[in-house]
Amino acid sequence: MLGAKGLKQKVVVFDGSLRIMENPAIALSPGHMLVKPLTIYLGFPEKLVTSGLMPFKIPVTPGSMGIGKVVETYNDDSSIIGKNIVISPFHNDEVLGVDRNGLLGNFVTLPTGYVHSAVEKPHALQALTPLVHHAYAIAEKLHDNPLILGCELLSILTGVFSRNREFEPAFICGEDSREACKLGFKVYKNLGEIPETVKSLVVTSYNPILTGVVIEKTHPQHIIVSPLSFTSFLRLPLKEKVLIERVTSFRVESFNEVEKGLREVRNEIRVIEVDDVEKTLGLIPPRGLGVIVKYSKLFHATPNE
Repeated sequence: MLGAKGLKQKVVVFDGSLRIMENPAIALSPGHMLVKPLTIYLGFPEKLVTSGLMPFKIPVTPGSMGIGKVVETYNDDSSIIGKNIVISPFHNDEVLGVDRNGLLGNFVTLPTGYVHSAVEKPHALQALTPLVHHAYAIAEKLHDNPLILGCELLSILTGVFSRNREFEPAFICGEDSREACKLGFKVYKNLGEIPETVKSLVVTSYNPILTGVVIEKTHPQHIIVSPLSFTSFLRLPLKEKVLIERVTSFRVESFNEVEKGLREVRNEIRVIEVDDVEKTLGLIPPRGLGVIVKYSKLFHATPNE
């Protein structure tokens, strides 16, 4: 186990409440990298972790995706050291900031498998790149007009790419539906408005009660599940054939519509620059479609800079 000399770590931790934790040194394990976060997206995973609606491993550092600069790797991998990288929320069936410590700190250590891509001159919204790829991967699975369960950012992006493929997505939201309505999507206000038959159901948000009721009412033939919905159990009607697909891709090769997807939602995402990690505590749980924390000016010095 290697250590990053001369670095003190300061991270946000949730263990029933949010607090700041400081570590006098940082250890690197095999297969891991030391990252200096630049921008961090706080959205649905952070809402869910702090809501107490389902059990998670705690204590945990929030922050599921973003952009960071690689300071060091365990094996001195020169292909990524010094690079600005987009960090994916999902690797080896674990969601960053939920199943393992995330990005909300001055320096963090992550498995290198969370590297999504490299960017030369990052801008804040590029923190959402993996989510845009994931929404596109979900939309590629569609064959019919989908009913999307959830109104989080992933839900909205999935609706955007569904609409781009000339489908007519509709939404059922457990909570706030303003953003979906603002973008011109059809939103069912209550269960009574949902048609008796829905061929394709897309589960993008954690709401096991609503999911069960919708499945029981609509008898979908095709259910697409995102790992960011944290849905591991579905109660299906007996004697019915249902195709269930769990889409785990957060990187689609030859995909060139990231900027197009970001343009659709950019006005709904706040970008907030802070001058201290502690000031991020008031941003959790995030409101609306979430917030991008930008603190690239927070920490001016890393080793060899």
